Amino acid sequence: MTTRLTKQLVTVALGATFGLLGLASVNTTAHAASIAAIEKADYVKTTRAMYTGQYTYVNGKKGHKIITPKGTILRTDGVGSERTSSGSIKYSINLSRGDLHYNSEKGIYETGKPISFKASDYKVYKLKMGVRTHLLQSGTGFTNDSTNDYKPMFHVTLDGYVEYYSAARLKHYKIQDPDQSTNLFDLPNGSNTSYAPAFINRIKPTASVKVSTFKIKGNTAYLYYKKPIYGLTEKKVSSRYYRLTIKQTAAKISKTWTQKFASGDADYTTASWARYSVGGHNYYDILSVERGD
Repeated sequence: MTTRLTKQLVTVALGATFGLLGLASVNTTAHAASIAAIEKADYVKTTRAMYTGQYTYVNGKKGHKIITPKGTILRTDGVGSERTSSGSIKYSINLSRGDLHYNSEKGIYETGKPISFKASDYKVYKLKMGVRTHLLQSGTGFTNDSTNDYKPMFHVTLDGYVEYYSAARLKHYKIQDPDQSTNLFDLPNGSNTSYAPAFINRIKPTASVKVSTFKIKGNTAYLYYKKPIYGLTEKKVSSRYYRLTIKQTAAKISKTWTQKFASGDADYTTASWARYSVGGHNYYDILSVERGD
């Protein structure tokens, strides 16, 4: 929620700047169109090797700059612009490496600082597997009580790993459900920037496997890999591969809970989630949770 709000606020400021300056040149117009397209996208792919806002992270300390390879998928975490003293517009973009697998994530320090934007450096990228980077938890949906606390979770990372977290692992880190992932900010390297979302990959998974290939058919994803994960239900389809089937069975389910008090006041919780069948078992993905009075 915080990241998306930040992107929206920056875009409002960007629009105001465009209005003030009147989009004076062809070059400005081209950049405006490019940055507007990227603002709407969750991911981009680099067209050249370049620095994109990350440093190495070794023994609890920030190290040297990382040069991101050409063709790397990056998460967009905000775009912006400012007018220079000469009257021209300087464009910037915030990028992060996104939801990588644990062994990669633990070695990366996200600065959260914008870098100069050049339209030719990026192409808008849409994930082919919609469920990728989403944290799914065992159960039929959000319950607003302790029913689903610490039930197993898993995700498919941006760089193609399935990472699984057992109930015991989640209890150790006090991650009750995906909505409580803010607890991850208390971990080492967990809060080096407000632009870095609290991905579950900040804790070591119970099990992890590299996806060899995948297929998408309608609302179903078929993942193929070489060793099974205890806790998930795969099917052995050849001497080399196991297949995990992830099918979305409901795109959005919403519910509101209200707690009334003797004083006449009331608190409410409204949640939305998507429901999945994973190897024949129910899992859900929290889309939003709002609480108020």
